[in-house]
Amino acid sequence: MNIAVRTALAVGFLLVSVPAIAHHGTGTYDSTKSVTLTGVVTEFAFINPHAALYCDVKDATGKVVNWAIEMNSPGVLRGAGWTKTTFKVGDQITITVRPAKAGTPVGLINRAQPVLVNGKQVLSGDRTANAIN
Repeated sequence: MNIAVRTALAVGFLLVSVPAIAHHGTGTYDSTKSVTLTGVVTEFAFINPHAALYCDVKDATGKVVNWAIEMNSPGVLRGAGWTKTTFKVGDQITITVRPAKAGTPVGLINRAQPVLVNGKQVLSGDRTANAIN
């Protein structure tokens, strides 16, 4: 095999493997802890690669902290009955997350716990993230 073919193969391999390496997984979250947050939705980004929910939550001192909550991809969530309007700005929510190990206000949704929007359970909490109609 000549050098041009080898170089092309190497470049092709790198182009294919870099996205797989770049995916961060869930290792930044503490899977041994859960934190239940109650607050007000400030944004719901129903976009790839992961949907994200942002909400203002009062901490123990009464200070408002904006939390970012990572979720599955919109494709997976659509299959479970979610839409881009599952959460709207101003909604009162209660949601449980696996907090970031770094202690920052970032979490991964804990699908084993129900999610309440304006006092109504909208997500089942059965680990599947299925919407309740």
